[in-house]
Amino acid sequence: MEQIYYINDLGYPNGYHKFNNHRLPQAYMDIFPWYSVRWDSVYQEIKGENNIIIVQTPTNNELQCLYIIDHLCNNNKVFINQESSIFDWMDWPAEEQQLYIQILSKAQAFLYHSEHDREVMKVFIDKFIRYPGCINFSVSAPRSFERNGYVLIPNPIKRYQRGMIGHKLVSDTIPYTPIYSMEYKYPEAKHNLAFPGPYKLDNIELLPRQNFEEWLHVINASKFGVDIHREFSGGNCSLEFGALGVPLIGNINLDTQRDIFPDLSFEYKDYDNIKKSIKLLNEDKYFYEEMSKKALNNTKELYNSKKIVEEFREEFIKFI
Repeated sequence: MEQIYYINDLGYPNGYHKFNNHRLPQAYMDIFPWYSVRWDSVYQEIKGENNIIIVQTPTNNELQCLYIIDHLCNNNKVFINQESSIFDWMDWPAEEQQLYIQILSKAQAFLYHSEHDREVMKVFIDKFIRYPGCINFSVSAPRSFERNGYVLIPNPIKRYQRGMIGHKLVSDTIPYTPIYSMEYKYPEAKHNLAFPGPYKLDNIELLPRQNFEEWLHVINASKFGVDIHREFSGGNCSLEFGALGVPLIGNINLDTQRDIFPDLSFEYKDYDNIKKSIKLLNEDKYFYEEMSKKALNNTKELYNSKKIVEEFREEFIKFI
């Protein structure tokens, strides 16, 4: 297959990369593989016509990057994927939204994470390729209920803040249990949007930004997690909790969450059942250990990175 360029602002040098631990999009960059390209060197790295290009949106300099994408669409095979919340781009200024819609009309296909996202985007584009997160590591056995740990609220640390639903539910339901949440990372570039500071209740402590290895350690040291919000992104969080056998309560519309934790997935406003699950995970040994076992098995069976990337490859080649 021809070289596939992956334009992104993840900070990697231009070129191919190998990763020991897979997640989204690193598994695809490693296994497929994709040639990573920084925004500041697009025209130096991608020359001529009929190149195969995947573009990660949103970016840190929306308008300028959107014009680059639009130009590339004219003579190349361009695929678009949306990181962060699927609604993120709908908060952009009008000019950027209009340009994004124009790009979608030219794109070969839209790479989507969850069926919910596909449903949202089908009014703008009718060509889709499933592009889920995946993973290549896991613990060898489920977790024991007796293992101590805190409750972790893995709030996002890029671009947008999902709100305090999870904070409030955990804080009210088990107020005397140690609870940790992540600090919010402000976007590096200037935006017209208002971004909040870190959310914190009196009985919740904030943890600083982690690198990937540190983040896995934070999850592994927790008893369970609560990531229930109106919006969600690609599903890395669900995969990482599942691979470590740590139960996670989350949004039922996120495919990885629903597949890995079917008994812990809810509509974000289903407060009664969410609170019930928080109490069960905190107090019921049988329920806790059953959730851990099921999550670990589901992650291994459904989201192995080699299997997922090969399925993606088979669909992707149909569009080129």
